[in-house]
Amino acid sequence: MSKHLEASVDPITEDDDFIARALEELSPPALIMSIVHMTGNTDLLKSNLRPRVMDVVEASTQTEPLEDGSLTLAQGAEIRAHALEAIRTYRERGCELPTLSEETINEMLDFMSGQHIEGDYREFIKEEIAIDAVDHRAVEFDNAKLKARAANFPVVIIGAGMGGLLAAIRLDEAGIPCTVIEKNPAIGGTWYENRYPGCRVDVQGHSYSYSFEPNHDWSSHYPKAREIHDYYEHCADEYKVRDKIRFNTEVESAVYDDTRKRWTVTVVDAQGRREQLEAGAVISAVGQLNRPKLPAIEGLNDFSGRVIHSGAWPKDCDLSGKRVAVIGCGASALQIIPEMAKAGSPLLVFQRSPAWMFPNLEYHSPVTEAQRWALKKLPYYSKWYRFWLFYTATEGVFAKTQVDPAWNSPLSVSASNDDMRIVLTEWIKSQVDDPELIAKVLPDYPPFGKRILQDNGCYLQALQQDNVDLITDGIEKVATNGIVTSDVKLYEVDAIVCATGFHADRFLFPMKITGRKGIDLNDQWQGNNGRAYLGITVPNFPNLFCIYGPNTNLVVAGSIAHNAESQVNYILRSFKLLFETGKDAMDCRQDVHDDYNERVDAANEGAAWGWPGVNSWYKNEQGRITANLPFRIIDYWRMTKQPNPADYHFY
Repeated sequence: MSKHLEASVDPITEDDDFIARALEELSPPALIMSIVHMTGNTDLLKSNLRPRVMDVVEASTQTEPLEDGSLTLAQGAEIRAHALEAIRTYRERGCELPTLSEETINEMLDFMSGQHIEGDYREFIKEEIAIDAVDHRAVEFDNAKLKARAANFPVVIIGAGMGGLLAAIRLDEAGIPCTVIEKNPAIGGTWYENRYPGCRVDVQGHSYSYSFEPNHDWSSHYPKAREIHDYYEHCADEYKVRDKIRFNTEVESAVYDDTRKRWTVTVVDAQGRREQLEAGAVISAVGQLNRPKLPAIEGLNDFSGRVIHSGAWPKDCDLSGKRVAVIGCGASALQIIPEMAKAGSPLLVFQRSPAWMFPNLEYHSPVTEAQRWALKKLPYYSKWYRFWLFYTATEGVFAKTQVDPAWNSPLSVSASNDDMRIVLTEWIKSQVDDPELIAKVLPDYPPFGKRILQDNGCYLQALQQDNVDLITDGIEKVATNGIVTSDVKLYEVDAIVCATGFHADRFLFPMKITGRKGIDLNDQWQGNNGRAYLGITVPNFPNLFCIYGPNTNLVVAGSIAHNAESQVNYILRSFKLLFETGKDAMDCRQDVHDDYNERVDAANEGAAWGWPGVNSWYKNEQGRITANLPFRIIDYWRMTKQPNPADYHFY
């Protein structure tokens, strides 16, 4: 049995002039779909107005301006004319919709994607956008026996970020009691902790939210951290799970009892008081990027000024008028530097390695009133808009990340990857006149070898301001009054901002997790070599489940919010499997785990981010990629759709 979602939209009462103006700002692909819903007429699906996915390489070859969906301006105008007439008729008949057949919906899916979609791929898309207003990812127990088992199966969730909150909502819907342990005083995880200047998500907000709780009120297409945090606060209240969260509390340890088949979780609150919780299962939702990592630079602790990590930005931080050094040029630094440069104070940027950047002129763009109006009032527009964002991200540039063994270049991994390198190189060069600066900011490794960033031009513009200097000489040490580089030059500063990432290869760090026969998880993972089956379950640790665990980070395959929903779906269906079999615990088989991780390692080695000679936070100190999921998101969705009993030992 599946939960039904609210499918209605607000009635349209605006006049034709308002509607005509609003249509100019909307996405033509989603608009076509809304027209079909309003009219029941499928003629447009047989026209030449078909949208298609165009990656950044193909886009660079276009000689005329194109609209969303790679449609010409003339095609966009034709679609809007059809839309105005369809909306007018829809409004005049009282905003009633015709009923569309399953055949028509399938035809719309094929039209939107530009190909015939079959089988589970069709199911995958329908599930993501819930076009039938059914929440197919909700797991419900519809008989007394299962409900009774669920009610007596307490679960401890570690972390109240995106994944932990999602798990709490789904468990509550299923009637499974849970307690969420959150070290912070508020919900949101990384979106509570990261509050540095300019912090925002680099995925479109309208595809970053939960599938069952869309947000039509984002103020920008790539929302800032505070707004994302507020969204999760809203979800906690909307789904009434706030009272399940224990704030300012950390998990110190979790120990599995082989005899009782239960976990004992020791938690510590802000006053140092310890308490033990009993759980049938433990869900770790601590994520990969939650423990800031300061650089191992001699003298950093002796610096007389302020040292700040981007992931722990103080609320009272005021650096106006200060000479500031930023160490790092990754995702956080790319957002921090343009904001700090605006102050006009001296800003020194210490770069070890430059980043590849996607041209994205919409990166800081606001969501307009017209766009919010369409999301709230145009029938099914929001669902198809989410699909278009989701589909273009899923089917976008994945192929360009794959290594061609016959390709021989230190700068790219295949012919198509080299095409991407050329386009991104031209993007960087188009913003910089100084050849010396170009040489500094142009990467010398393949695109996607490290995290590729979104860019609307503000970063390179900031580097060219008079008050900003980019320094590429290595840092030798930190003196009490500044930074000393490898050429023995002292740069005097008042504050150091470390945009140097997190302990991304230390999963569940610093908790002590003890499984069957006293096995320590940190020992099994050799400290920084985390592995899990599907990134979710670990042999020797029955009923321990991970969200955003080892090898689940997405590089180019779509939204991490979707992956979290896949993982929580798998976890809930694992619980259901336990209840149906009458067992208490399930433990991943070692051979299944090992076979899966061999495939993960091989696929990661065959991707640009596995390229030898490129170091990044994706890899541990031994060079193994512990962070990234190397498969397409559709493949991972298939893997996590339903647990296979043959993959587990049951007790």
